[in-house]
Amino acid sequence: MEVLRSLEQKNDGSTLIIALGNFDGVHLGHRKLLKKMVSYAHKRGGIPSVLLFQPHPQQVLNPANAPKLIMSNERKIKVMNDLGVELFYLIPFDLIFASQEPEEFVEEVLIKKLNVSGVFVGYNYQFGKCGAGKPEYLKKIAGEKGIYVEVIPPVVMHGVPISSTLIRSALINGDIVQARELLGYWPVLQGDVIKGDQRGRRIGFPTANLAVPEDLLIPRNGVYAGEAVIDGKPYMAVVNIGRHPTFGLSSKQTIEAHLLDFRGDLYGKQLEISLYKMLREEKKYNNAYELIDQINKDIELAGKIYEEIGQKQLQRESSSLIRKIYN
Repeated sequence: MEVLRSLEQKNDGSTLIIALGNFDGVHLGHRKLLKKMVSYAHKRGGIPSVLLFQPHPQQVLNPANAPKLIMSNERKIKVMNDLGVELFYLIPFDLIFASQEPEEFVEEVLIKKLNVSGVFVGYNYQFGKCGAGKPEYLKKIAGEKGIYVEVIPPVVMHGVPISSTLIRSALINGDIVQARELLGYWPVLQGDVIKGDQRGRRIGFPTANLAVPEDLLIPRNGVYAGEAVIDGKPYMAVVNIGRHPTFGLSSKQTIEAHLLDFRGDLYGKQLEISLYKMLREEKKYNNAYELIDQINKDIELAGKIYEEIGQKQLQRESSSLIRKIYN
């Protein structure tokens, strides 16, 4: 895997096949596009690559209304690399870049700087000044220059095209199951473990306090069942997102994860927690004893969900193995 932070073509004579888009969340629709791009690149003996911007274009063009992101560019690159993408252009996005006309973007970026042979985009892709360039226009003007362009239709679920916007809405509503269905994997909270007020430890439930970057989306306040993997070992997690009202409302939202059976120091480390289901809303209790009783109930319910998901995963793996044996 290679990550380049400037627009420069490979000087080794390689054929560059590139996917264009924001790919926030790398959901099922994105995966369909990337799979087709990687397959085409391999058939052509080319390098499967992706052009990404940092920051997200809406954070520059419309900062007041820019959406919170489902995942960071760093994690996005890791996920796409697992899908077969070998080369990433992570390019600064600013108002100067945004002012390019669609024709200029094709001529100056795709042809002169990257020298691409093939381009893959989604059905709703926009490019150039004010998003004036659309997929069919890209296909026309790039095609005239001898560049292969493929426009990937949407992946539709329950009659609606899968989109990052739809997934954000599910997460904001705490609907983890729907988000997982659209993403194709369990939603993930990612951040650095920081020192908290130690309140969980004092009542018998030590927690890892997660500091999530401000531009990333945090699901609705509440209590969630999930899983953290530390040094390759999975731990069931009960995660509280909110302002711990029982002890007085915090001035800011906190993310606290109680990892069952974990013993160790996570301060300063980065932690990823897969969320499985929202258990309940955050609630104020009359005292610490009531809260402790509820946490024990949360752990019991999370354990049942964790076990059920583990069994389903084993069944899927067994079915996959059987298909491989008999195919």
